[in-house]
Amino acid sequence: MHSNHTLAEKRHNRRSIPAGLIFASALFFCASNAIAAPDGKAIYHDNCSVCHGDRGDGRSRAQNSFLVPPRNYTTPEAALELSRDRMIHSVTHGRAGTAMISWKTELSPQEIEAVVDHIRATFMKLNIKTNAERSRPSAKLLASQGGQVYMNACVMCHGETGARQVSGRMQPPPGDFTSPARIAELTDKRMIDSITNGRPGTAMRPYGDKYTASDIKAVVEFIRAAYMSK
Repeated sequence: MHSNHTLAEKRHNRRSIPAGLIFASALFFCASNAIAAPDGKAIYHDNCSVCHGDRGDGRSRAQNSFLVPPRNYTTPEAALELSRDRMIHSVTHGRAGTAMISWKTELSPQEIEAVVDHIRATFMKLNIKTNAERSRPSAKLLASQGGQVYMNACVMCHGETGARQVSGRMQPPPGDFTSPARIAELTDKRMIDSITNGRPGTAMRPYGDKYTASDIKAVVEFIRAAYMSK
């Protein structure tokens, strides 16, 4: 009889515990066992800064050790060229032809996303607006003879804004047609010669075997009107 009474008291005591206290205890238990979100800043410092530098500009102790320099995330070209998905893919699988190795065996998918988001927020945020504000050629210019040649042969390297598309993977980088220094030195004659015969020591191949003299003259006129006259 005594034991039954004790059992009834225990049941009564359990029923008398406030529901809010039970919920709070459960919440605390879950929180204490939750896995902390990956720290993208720490991941970058420990794994990426040795090549890409503390400031994400590619300036590190190892920068002269690579045939293809590490990516400089602070350039306008990087903000224009590198989408979040592309960066996640590059960190996960590496980049062929460069020193960028695959990190999928070292970092979890969540850690890769965290470090990519850190890079974009810390080093690329100031350039995204700059690139978004860059004007592209008018529809009329793009429909011209030179515009069509440019979009077929030149845009992959020089970009729709004329300000380099793939500079991080070409040394020396493609010419930036919007740069005051380049505008000053690029005469029509030099540009026609470069397009016709290529530029030794660069990725600029000759196009004289693919396009007529009229096409090449037209694309030079397009470049000057679209990017060098603003």
